[in-house]
Amino acid sequence: MSIIVLFLIVIAALFVVAFLTRRRFGVLGLALTAGATLSSLWAAQLTPLVAQAGLEIVAPPLENVVAAGLVLLPAVLLFFSGPTYHHGTERVIGSLAFAILALAFLLEPLGGSLVLDSTGHAIYNFVMHNRVYIVTLGLTFAIFDLLTTRTPKHHERSRH
Repeated sequence: MSIIVLFLIVIAALFVVAFLTRRRFGVLGLALTAGATLSSLWAAQLTPLVAQAGLEIVAPPLENVVAAGLVLLPAVLLFFSGPTYHHGTERVIGSLAFAILALAFLLEPLGGSLVLDSTGHAIYNFVMHNRVYIVTLGLTFAIFDLLTTRTPKHHERSRH
């Protein structure tokens, strides 16, 4: 399978989930960052525990699956609660930003389990080289989205 097709499938799946849940990108983007941090800290230590629990897979390597799961876990948990978008355009932009940022964080776990041809390797290296910029823009947008989130104010009803 071409790496472009794989990237498009990952982006499409994450986009659809984020779009359907209507969650704001700011919260999800920072959750991805938390997941990426947890993944880098704990994937190697949790992999033997997952293997002892009975999950055995050969391809992709179990450590890559655990790492990808840790990246996505905080965001998946936040799909069930949190601030939402109310306009379709905001939902599309936020969902696309979430999918692209998630792909940037999943590059390392995905790359460790892919067999790439010369074209696929060039595409992977290009995206990996620009990953720093993608993550920086994504986190900047996530913080901006959080700053512009307005919480509804509940006013006491008049008793007259």
